[in-house]
Amino acid sequence: MKAIAKIGNLIPNNDKMMILRNLSRIMDIRVIDLEVDTGRLIFLYYSPIGLEQVKQELWRIGYPIRHFKFLSTLSPNLQGDGSSETAFA
Repeated sequence: MKAIAKIGNLIPNNDKMMILRNLSRIMDIRVIDLEVDTGRLIFLYYSPIGLEQVKQELWRIGYPIRHFKFLSTLSPNLQGDGSSETAFA
């Protein structure tokens, strides 16, 4: 599944590498993009455990997630109604 997370605190450019390094250690996710100016993190997760690990790691290093938007990565024929879901962390 694909998720877009809005990170709460402002991300300086030098912390971007630390965030990406720490998240790269989580085996069940793949970071697609981290936008410094908006605090938007886009990533793929392969299990609910990976999603929880992302939330915990970002909180641990001082960048708590304010909310998520979940997007399906399935093809349009398999998606059903194609809706997305937003959750607050």
